[in-house]
Parts: sequence; structure tokens; C-alpha cells
Amino acid sequence: MFQDRFEAGKQLAAKLSKYKGSKDVVVLGIPRGGVEVAYTVAKELKARLGIAVAKKLAFPGNPELAIGAVAFGGVVSLDDSFVLQYGVGKDYIGAEKRKLAAEIKRRYLAYGVKFPNVKGRIAVVVDDGMATGHTVLAAVRAVRKDKPKKIIVAVPVSSQHAAELLRAEADEVICLDTPEWFMAVGEFYRSFPQLTDEEVVSYLKSAKAAAK
Repeated sequence: MFQDRFEAGKQLAAKLSKYKGSKDVVVLGIPRGGVEVAYTVAKELKARLGIAVAKKLAFPGNPELAIGAVAFGGVVSLDDSFVLQYGVGKDYIGAEKRKLAAEIKRRYLAYGVKFPNVKGRIAVVVDDGMATGHTVLAAVRAVRKDKPKKIIVAVPVSSQHAAELLRAEADEVICLDTPEWFMAVGEFYRSFPQLTDEEVVSYLKSAKAAAK
């Protein structure tokens, strides 16, 4: 159990301590909650902070049930077996992809940033937790297109299934807790408020100012 995202970020940073002060490291938070964790990780490591926007693709009529995710650049991660089993139509998925792509574009504009240059660098993709893992997986696939030297996924807590899913695609996965029973990320935090776009912008500005 973590007190909040800041405590979780400090614990993750301790696991990444060998990268402290390295100019090759770029920490990428997944908005919104992941940015709060990533901000702390970047601050502790004295690394650059950026964002990797990815959005959950939900099951028809159930916004809480993820069947995949869409990341910047139109990169998609889908739970193909789930989609096939429940007959989720291509038209629905196509419409959701377009809607999410527009929201991702809006987020980058709202935050006033572009995706940072990670070519040849170590990209640390951070979220506040993984349930299905598809949001982080889509982000990892999108980051991979920019040819980083290494991709590390760093999360405080994850379902065992999601951790295995990411180990198959990331170069390294750092997870502080993979409980046997997992319902939702928020149950592993005492304080787990929803962040606003304005708070995300504030973290990005603060990190940029600290890097000067």
C-alpha cells in the first residue's frame, strides 16, 4: 500500500538509482496519474520529464472495461482474444480509435509539449499502475518507433497478467508489487485523487524549470 503517487515515485526511483544523473535517460509519464509518479522519478534521478499519451479503448457500453488502448502516433494495443470472444466489431474499434486519436492530440496541445527525442536514449515509461497493461503496452510500442536504446517500464503496482504482458515487449519491467488478487490500481493507494490537465501542465513546467 502506497501513501500516494509521490511515495510510489520515490520507491521506483530507488530501484532506478543506477541511472541517476545520466543524460541518456528520459522519463515518460502516461497522463494523467502516471505523470505525478513520473515527475517524482525524474526529480529523484535528475532526468528529463516528458509524456507518452495513451488512452484506454473501452468495451462497448462499459467504459471501465478495457479491451485495448491507443497511443500517440496511432499505435494500438488490442486484446485480440477478448475482441474475438465477445464479437466486438471492427466498425466500433475503428470509431473508437479515431475518437481516442483526437483526444490524444488534444492532450498534447493542452499540455503544450511534444514527444521528446528518445532516439538512442533510455526511455523510462511510467504509470501509476497496470490493470490490463494495454495502456502501457500501447505507449511502449509508440515509444519503440522512435528507436530508443532501451525501454524500461516502471510502475508501482501491476496485475500479474499485465506484468507478464509488458515483459514480452519492454526491455525491462520494474514493478514494486504484483499482488495475486488485483481489482483496480486505486486500491493500492491511500490517497489516489484524479489529476486535472492543469496539474499535469504544472508538473511539466516544474520539471522543465528544475532542469535548467
